[in-house]
Amino acid sequence: MIQKITKATEPHIRQRYQFAASAFVRMWGHSSLHDRKIVEFCEVWAHRTENAPLDNKVVDQYFYYEFKTWRGY
Repeated sequence: MIQKITKATEPHIRQRYQFAASAFVRMWGHSSLHDRKIVEFCEVWAHRTENAPLDNKVVDQYFYYEFKTWRGY
């Protein structure tokens, strides 16, 4: 089971979730966070040890392809 991101969650996990979610908001707007699959992906990614690129030109593309390959979506 995936742990829900709450205020009690460790700060670095919460920051990673918000970082991933911000990429989807930049790509598809705030309504993208109403999609259960995107929220679940951000929660899973926040708990991974892999780091995303910090270059603004490729970070959104990175999350787009990670999301598309995640669980075959």
